[in-house]
Amino acid sequence: MPRDQAGDRRRDGAKDRIVLLDSLRGLAILGILICNIPLAFEPESVAESAPFWPHGQAPASLAVWWITQVFFQQKFYTLFGMLFGASVLLVGGEGGDRDRTVMVVRRLLALLVIGFLHGLFLWQGDVLSYYALIGLVALLARGWSPRWLLTAGIVLHLVVNARKLWRPLSRAAMLDKPLPPEMLARMAKDTQAQTAAFGGDFASSLTANAHGYWDFFAGSWKWMPVWPMAVLALMLMGMGLFKSGLLKGQASPAIHKALVTVGVSAMVLVAAAESFYLAVPSHPRSLNGLAYWMQSVTAPAVSLGYLGLLALAANTKGWRAIPAILAPVGQMAFTNYLMQSVIMTVLSYGGRGPVLYGKLDRPALAAIVVAIWIAQILWSRWWLARFTMGPLEWVWRLAYRGPAPLRRTVRGDA
Repeated sequence: MPRDQAGDRRRDGAKDRIVLLDSLRGLAILGILICNIPLAFEPESVAESAPFWPHGQAPASLAVWWITQVFFQQKFYTLFGMLFGASVLLVGGEGGDRDRTVMVVRRLLALLVIGFLHGLFLWQGDVLSYYALIGLVALLARGWSPRWLLTAGIVLHLVVNARKLWRPLSRAAMLDKPLPPEMLARMAKDTQAQTAAFGGDFASSLTANAHGYWDFFAGSWKWMPVWPMAVLALMLMGMGLFKSGLLKGQASPAIHKALVTVGVSAMVLVAAAESFYLAVPSHPRSLNGLAYWMQSVTAPAVSLGYLGLLALAANTKGWRAIPAILAPVGQMAFTNYLMQSVIMTVLSYGGRGPVLYGKLDRPALAAIVVAIWIAQILWSRWWLARFTMGPLEWVWRLAYRGPAPLRRTVRGDA
């Protein structure tokens, strides 16, 4: 029987790396960008909206919106949350080893500090601070069996999504009414004010960004803390999937094919919901809420469908180049994530670059995303041919574990 290459480990310095995990992490980092970029170039109230998008509803713009909603939105946040849960086990073990526990706690606290700095001073869409805090909670479940981890994660995911479904259902009649003119006028005024703030000078954009980050961060922990609970559910599922071997590529091709089938089926349902929402001229908010809920509840299934595709590709001649291309991006996921924030805000925010905030339609944003994808794929491959880890991975490791060799040792070096 041929060896399952999806589960292969490659030797990198003193550490074995699981190629499938790196490939999935690379896919997640690249996929997240197309969801994040509208939020870096437009006020949050309109960034993800079809009817209230400031640049109109041209077919090309709606096509980019539809593709983002069906293939990307919530899927790669979900995948990254699962992978973060797996990383907790990779670094911290399953408990019982005090040194590893201390190290993973220091790792998460260092990430918390970096996340705060990222959110306050660079881009308000930071998730690192959430992942660090929720990761500290997930540590308590390290010793659970795969079955208990998966059960707890799935149940918590369903509880969170029951809450998400209840809100639009309880307000369906109100949601289908047209927005009052005074509310539309207030939305337009708020959008203009935020565009002026983010597109102003450096101090103005920095202040607006810090306020946006802190308002969302502080507000996320109020009861019921839906976003933190959703992330914890993903981490628990990821820990269970890692312990079961699925995230290591140890499942059979039949299981990977089943994951793809389920993922594609879930994606078809979301595509139908989003298409129906766009087809109704008035774009009812109740339909939008239902489509968003379907995205959320099916996201783990679609994410595992992507996992199945990558695992199958790794064992298929002609397709195995795809996970091989993605793996370096994932190995430098921390650096690539923060560099995406730098690029987005330099292009969009005032006082940093061309000040494109509020000026680009979705096709132009999609073109920027593709350019960043290509650059990060090439950059990651080039860097890792010369160094053992990404530059910011090295800094992060320095903060919780101490110095480590960065430059690769060339054969023949003294």
